[in-house]
Amino acid sequence: MEFKVGSKVFYPSHGAGIIKDKKEIEFDGQKRIYFEFELVTNPLTISTPIENVESLGVRPVLSPNDIKKAIQILKKKPSVDPKVKDFNVILTIFKDLENSADINDSVKIIQYCNFIKRNRKSEGRLIPISIDKQLESAIKNIVGELAVSSGTDLQTAMKKFTQVTGIKYDIEND
Repeated sequence: MEFKVGSKVFYPSHGAGIIKDKKEIEFDGQKRIYFEFELVTNPLTISTPIENVESLGVRPVLSPNDIKKAIQILKKKPSVDPKVKDFNVILTIFKDLENSADINDSVKIIQYCNFIKRNRKSEGRLIPISIDKQLESAIKNIVGELAVSSGTDLQTAMKKFTQVTGIKYDIEND
């Protein structure tokens, strides 16, 4: 896909936003053309060389309907057993899923985190902060993409997310 200033995009591990600017930057003696990304759930502005955008998995945001179709599974199946007991392996799985540009991978993270949280609660065990952070990040990625795609703010997108999934979450904009 040919991106340009104003394109609505999803940037893996950073979230959804728009391409704000295209500029030439000199770095280490080399001049290159960069896109500047403004993200809705991340206060940072990210600049990336245009030739790297595709290899980083940056993609156009999905339509609001495609997002709703992808997340509606969460209403029926909010948790799924990751079938892994080793916590370090689970964290590796999360990292791989997080680096993907596929919304279905964010859905998997939510399902896995919900499963782990439910099981640990029932066993009287502590829930690792990393599980809460993964859950929050996956929800933010989906809600952010929904906000950018539909041209709404995060709170409105969060309400839509809750309507479709039945999952209530208090999203904070850092």
